[in-house]
Amino acid sequence: MIKRFYLLFSITLLFSQLSATNDKLFFGACNSFSKDMKFDCYHDFKEMSQFLKDAQAKYPQLAKLESIGKSYQGRDLWLITITDFKTGKPEDKPAIWIDGGVDSDEVISTEAALGLVHRLLTSNDKDIDNLRKTRVFYILPNLIPDGSELHHHTVLRPRDSTLKPWDDDNDGKFDEDPPEDLDGDNMALQMRVEDPSGDWVKDEKDERLLRRRKPDDPGPYYERYSEGIDNDGDGDYNEDWPGGIDPNRNYPGNWSVKQRGAGAFPGSENELRSALDFIYDHPNISASQSLHSTGGVILRPPSVPEMKLPNADLSLYIALSERGLNITRYGLATSVYQWNWPRGSKNSGKGQLRRLENGTIKGMDPFDGGGNHYGHLDHEDAYAAYGGALDGLYELFGVLAFANEIYRFGEDLDNDGRVSQSEQLKYDDEQMDSKVFKAWTPFDHPQLGKVEIGGWKKFGQNNPLPPYLEDEIERNVDFMLMQARALPLLSISDVKQEYLGKNIYRLTTTILNSGFQPTELAIRFVNNKSVPVRSYLSVSNKVMVLDDEKEKEIDKINGNGKEEVSWLVHGSKGSKVTINVYHPKGGRTSKEIKLSR
Repeated sequence: MIKRFYLLFSITLLFSQLSATNDKLFFGACNSFSKDMKFDCYHDFKEMSQFLKDAQAKYPQLAKLESIGKSYQGRDLWLITITDFKTGKPEDKPAIWIDGGVDSDEVISTEAALGLVHRLLTSNDKDIDNLRKTRVFYILPNLIPDGSELHHHTVLRPRDSTLKPWDDDNDGKFDEDPPEDLDGDNMALQMRVEDPSGDWVKDEKDERLLRRRKPDDPGPYYERYSEGIDNDGDGDYNEDWPGGIDPNRNYPGNWSVKQRGAGAFPGSENELRSALDFIYDHPNISASQSLHSTGGVILRPPSVPEMKLPNADLSLYIALSERGLNITRYGLATSVYQWNWPRGSKNSGKGQLRRLENGTIKGMDPFDGGGNHYGHLDHEDAYAAYGGALDGLYELFGVLAFANEIYRFGEDLDNDGRVSQSEQLKYDDEQMDSKVFKAWTPFDHPQLGKVEIGGWKKFGQNNPLPPYLEDEIERNVDFMLMQARALPLLSISDVKQEYLGKNIYRLTTTILNSGFQPTELAIRFVNNKSVPVRSYLSVSNKVMVLDDEKEKEIDKINGNGKEEVSWLVHGSKGSKVTINVYHPKGGRTSKEIKLSR
């Protein structure tokens, strides 16, 4: 009878919460796409879809919208390709991949992707125009739309997961015990309850926070839960949320069955598999940014201790990271594995860069004889992420992959390399008019008795409030554009003709890579997956190529570097010859000449 009551109570809560799902619970409707629009709200799936459709309709010469697959619940995975289609086929230009919405509650990521779409299509800046002519942007603003819809339309702050049902507690039931909004504020937050055997006590730094219990702590002691009831009557609270497979732990490459959220096998999720198939089919993708929040951190590989970056790639990452810190004004650039936020590291290891308060960027020498240097980090204190996007894109596809942890809430008052929750509370009190943390409020819980409900709200800590949204979008768009400018870009800078007599010419061609990034990353050579730069001649029947090797190969061309290739040809004066150069990640280029003496 008691279990039946709690089941009916849970169903009543569920239906009352879902009844509001036709409208966003926060911030109202967003403005439609326009040249002068402001980014001061959060787009749900319907609004995002319309934004992208309007963008393509207004700029058909620059944008192509397609659905590359379906989410678990059947929503389109919209991808917009942006380039100047008059200047060549997209697949013949170097490309950058941008994705947002991988983690369901990090909805700022979708807004940053839409901000990039807007800037690329509406800007008359010469630099943007050049990027449209010479590069391609593949932008997928929301990879897991099912999850973000929960964030916008329900009381949940969803976890990083697809919505495919998953049995978290191995009881044979799926998603049966999610959090609920008990006090009617449209948010399922946290609960704390006094318990003599509790593992938590109030934190001396700020009693709104709890810390782990230490020996001889006088109490009172607490247990803490997410807000809700024990739906399945097993004595645990909210232990089986919607979904459970983390797409950012489901990438192939360094996937591990032991990783929480990894799923049954790598690439098991519809959404991720659709993205991977697209990336595989577009080898011109040479760089990427995966958009996340929060912390104000620029992340790069490796994500696990087993992976070591070749020195050349590490130098490339650090150079672009330094530029990224200057652009975003964030405080830290690091590998995922070395990123110990929020575990308390001062983030001062080799290969990391920190931006100090005066704007100076400091870091330790990343080289220690060869390979990455990790020191002696405790594995439990480091942030290992098996099956993550960065390592998968980098190692499997040779993509220079970054992740942006957009937005840092609070200030590092003690300069220890992180922003603690007590520092965030101080910031909320003094700078945000206490809009981000809900004060603990007594509540009579139907099962636990007297509890307190409160904690961090759905917006403000992880995603900026609307007045602060546009600034975060602008600087992250600037970072994405900077990385796009660094993509390898091949051109033929010079062709020298040497007449050898009897209608024989030696043609020496200089091939230039004007991008900062090489045509192939060093990891591709380590894994025997590198593709050479290929060059060949197109000639009429009046010209004969005398070389045994008609196609010339160059292993790679470094960033801002050049290489020469030459051919012997036989032809009459004035005959036309076209030099063709191609690399999937560096683009396709050609130059026509006339034989002359």
